[in-house]
Amino acid sequence: MFSKPSLIRRGITAKLFGLAFGLLCLYLIALLNLNVSFVVQFGLILWCITLGGLVALIGVINYLPLLKSIMPSWFSGGFICGWMNLLLWLIGGDSLTSIGQGLFPTLGSLFLGIGFVAIGVGFGIVAGFFAKLIGGEGPDVARDYTDSK
Repeated sequence: MFSKPSLIRRGITAKLFGLAFGLLCLYLIALLNLNVSFVVQFGLILWCITLGGLVALIGVINYLPLLKSIMPSWFSGGFICGWMNLLLWLIGGDSLTSIGQGLFPTLGSLFLGIGFVAIGVGFGIVAGFFAKLIGGEGPDVARDYTDSK
């Protein structure tokens, strides 16, 4: 069933993992009774799904010509998710800091940002692993295996 690599399977796997992670975040927000607006909650779900899509796409480009080596998909997924979470924290830090202050009231804003980036790296590593496991990795993922005679 999973004999040939597939970009569709890779994308669906990573996006479903992002949706599950986003729903887990919403459950934790509701469980801890944090005062977060609906727009931020909806944006959090969409952000996690988008990160899953980025992990799926970044795993196709795994060859580094400068180093002449292959980069593992879990590393590239962790890097891209950590980078995107850093950018999100720099742009929308107020909403994220309010969520973090509700979870960990004694930590400062800088440590919450570092934790947010670390969560992104962890998400990218796990999503990249499952996307590779189910959908494959490398340029073979983007090839068309249909018979066109």
